[in-house]
Amino acid sequence: MAKKLQTICVHSAKDFKKQGKNITKLAKKQGLIAITNRISLFIDGKPCRRWWFADKKTEVLLSVEYGLIDKEAVNFLTNEITD
Repeated sequence: MAKKLQTICVHSAKDFKKQGKNITKLAKKQGLIAITNRISLFIDGKPCRRWWFADKKTEVLLSVEYGLIDKEAVNFLTNEITD
């Protein structure tokens, strides 16, 4: 079973970067390319960014068109469905 990766409660730029690195690593382990918009959006007062994932071999986009915020991206990569 894969190690459970949880979203980090982002309080600083360092946490924000660490969250991005964790998502990128998890995607790479699953043979996916992680694509981000590299800007921070403020949703519910917290910085977020949008993520898309593509299959590394076929380069076909696998995630939704509008992108996933950090928490949704972690859930997508770990196949967990939470609130």
